[in-house]
Amino acid sequence: MAKDRFKKTPLHYIQYVALKVVCVLVSVLPYRLAVTLGRHLVGSTRFILRSRFRRTVSDIQRAFPEKSPEQARRIAVESWGNMGVIMAEFLQLSAMDVEKFKKHCRIEGIEKLRRAEGTTGGIIHIGHFTNWEAFGLAASAYGFEKAVLAQRVDNPYVDEEINRLRNIFSGTTLYSNHEDKPFFTCRRWIGRKHMVGILFDQNTISGEMWFSFMGRTAAFAPITALLAIKAQVPVFPVNVLREKDGKLVCTVYDPVLPPKEYTVDNVRQFTKTLIGYYEAWLRQNPASWLWAHNRWKREEEGNRYLAAHPEERV
Repeated sequence: MAKDRFKKTPLHYIQYVALKVVCVLVSVLPYRLAVTLGRHLVGSTRFILRSRFRRTVSDIQRAFPEKSPEQARRIAVESWGNMGVIMAEFLQLSAMDVEKFKKHCRIEGIEKLRRAEGTTGGIIHIGHFTNWEAFGLAASAYGFEKAVLAQRVDNPYVDEEINRLRNIFSGTTLYSNHEDKPFFTCRRWIGRKHMVGILFDQNTISGEMWFSFMGRTAAFAPITALLAIKAQVPVFPVNVLREKDGKLVCTVYDPVLPPKEYTVDNVRQFTKTLIGYYEAWLRQNPASWLWAHNRWKREEEGNRYLAAHPEERV
């Protein structure tokens, strides 16, 4: 089934050519102009995808009941515009040489990662905040042998192009929805004392645990906690912020050490700890998060499950 899903088709190729045209056009523009155009063009899709935008505003209001409807709408508009900024920045940054790249994107707390690289290895705990793809580029540009766990795009031509750009400075992509055993693929990578980056703030379709996230039930994959406990490696929360001049700052937090013993309860408690970082970042800068994604798609299912299994609430 997976093989058929990712089979190349003529439509896929047409989509790929369109993407390449956009990539070329964006990459030749001045940096600030590309970012500004990206923000306005993608942000304007809210007038086309009206129902999705309304859901975004509703999700923000439910997460921040203290905010007025107008405040929630402003956050939604900024968040949707940020999707265009991410695309423009990614295309621009991946076309730069390393030295020029470092003038636009830096890592604070990089010494924390350097102590783990080659000794213990570790997991980079990063979410869909500001520009997560920029940190993937930065990790390679600053000399780390990193891998990222990502979802494969259905269009194989587009997927290949995204990964070419994602690993332009070096790097490896591991697939969560194409590998038979993504846990073991990541485990082998960490066993080589390298870093693997994992985003788990997307809706999970299988292998989930249920947690309260911003006051609502959401499904989370336990892979980060499982890997950290089984391999006994630190987890490094990383948040990305954009300064007023447009430069990106990737902040590495102090490592979070996993429980010594593997139990289902320890996996659940450690996952909850990691979710706490996402909630804190979201409360500090709500517009930086990818609100367009339907994070609570399975909320009712989760509520039913927890009602039947109250012992799993944490």
